[in-house]
Amino acid sequence: MAAKILVVDDEVDIAHLVERMLEPDGLEVISASNGKEALDLLKKLKPDFILLDLFMPEMSGWEVLVQIKKMYKDIPVSIFTVHPLNKSLQRKDVGSIIDYIVKPFSKKDIIETLKQVPGIID
Repeated sequence: MAAKILVVDDEVDIAHLVERMLEPDGLEVISASNGKEALDLLKKLKPDFILLDLFMPEMSGWEVLVQIKKMYKDIPVSIFTVHPLNKSLQRKDVGSIIDYIVKPFSKKDIIETLKQVPGIID
């Protein structure tokens, strides 16, 4: 069964780009354009991995991450960001973050991040 990747980004083009990058490799990509939608999908679909944008309107990626970790501590999360994060933000205590992916990114960046979690990519 294909791993389910939830992409949370208010830029719809980013979610579509990730979908085009990963679906040919047999991964199922689900997208949410805001934090509330992401949390609703999380309850219904329980993805295997989450790619989460930090800077979104209404509910920031940090706020979404805190909620994700309250609901499902075991789902790995990687952060999308336009700006590289300083070390103190990278260590922010909101649960385990697998990696930080700086936009713009390549397919290789996404694949390397997903490979850090056993069972996502064979």
